[in-house]
Amino acid sequence: MLRWILAVIVGVVVAYVLAQQLEGVLVRSAAGRNLYTAGDYFAVRNTPPILVGRLALSLAAGILGGYMAARIAKDAALRVAAIAAAALTVMLVVDFTSGEFAWGTPVWMRVALVVVTGPAMLAGAAVRIRAANLMKTGGP
Repeated sequence: MLRWILAVIVGVVVAYVLAQQLEGVLVRSAAGRNLYTAGDYFAVRNTPPILVGRLALSLAAGILGGYMAARIAKDAALRVAAIAAAALTVMLVVDFTSGEFAWGTPVWMRVALVVVTGPAMLAGAAVRIRAANLMKTGGP
């Protein structure tokens, strides 16, 4: 049970924090200058190329988070990854509806991030499960 709890926590942290940190790097790199206010940050972040990049980052971070959750969980890997995906989905919905900076993200992007991230975590878990099964059987 402790392994499952750890797996959920790691999966959520990897998917959420990694996406946030990579977004910051992407935005600051695109800006080419210091961003001192949230308004400055969102002015750069809310351009179409950056938003598409953010969506791609969330997809990749979600896959990695689901993979890590499944790897740590071992038994019931898909169930544990689904719990992590559900927890992250709830966190995103709360952030995008009542979070301090919800105003800074376009509505379509909020919806896209919620729709993409949970399934990405399940996809990452599926990759891990397939890899584990291939390792057990000795190949494809």
